[in-house]
Amino acid sequence: MKGVISLGQAVGIWLLIVVLSLGVGLIPLAIWAALVFLGASERAAKANETLDRTLMTGETVTARAVQHRAFALFKRRTVIAITSSRILTVQRGLLGGFKMADMQWKDLKDARLEQNILDSLCGSNLAFDSLLLGHAGIAVDGVPSEAASAMYAKAQYEEQAWEEKRRVRSLEETRAASGGVTIGAGDGAGPGPGGDRMVDEIRKAKDLLDAGAINDAEFQEMKAKILGRA
Repeated sequence: MKGVISLGQAVGIWLLIVVLSLGVGLIPLAIWAALVFLGASERAAKANETLDRTLMTGETVTARAVQHRAFALFKRRTVIAITSSRILTVQRGLLGGFKMADMQWKDLKDARLEQNILDSLCGSNLAFDSLLLGHAGIAVDGVPSEAASAMYAKAQYEEQAWEEKRRVRSLEETRAASGGVTIGAGDGAGPGPGGDRMVDEIRKAKDLLDAGAINDAEFQEMKAKILGRA
């Protein structure tokens, strides 16, 4: 839908110019069309070359795409790529230079994909939210749909992989902060030091459960091992 709106706005602006200028607006319209459409493939190639120059040593590109023209009628098209370590966009300025934005996979919070109406002209919209405070994330509208789907699939994989890494790290940190739970140290379940030790171990395991460091199944297994010594 965004692509259709963008095209409609462009057509409306130029119709207004033509009407207000009593036909003279056709001249700037022709100049604009020439600047936008003539040499577009060469400019896209230059944008890709710019992106390649920004890659780090050992970094490889998994997928890349150039934004559909419907979303860049009054500016240079954005080039987006996903690499072995990050999401990367490059936008060249109208008068030279370029602006780059990137996000490391470890900082990815969520990825979203939305396919537009008139897919062949408008493609799909990609958005990547960041875990970092103050980072606006990355969003590119009008990405060719095949490339957008590949980028989204890669982002989903990296998002889940890093969520698991953070979960494991949090588990290890919580266990370390709790002093750990030692299973199998000593016997006895009744009153006295042995029984007190067992109660203390179960309490520590429950603290880990409450903190989210272990799930209920892991807690029940730990508790069964502790009680099993009795």
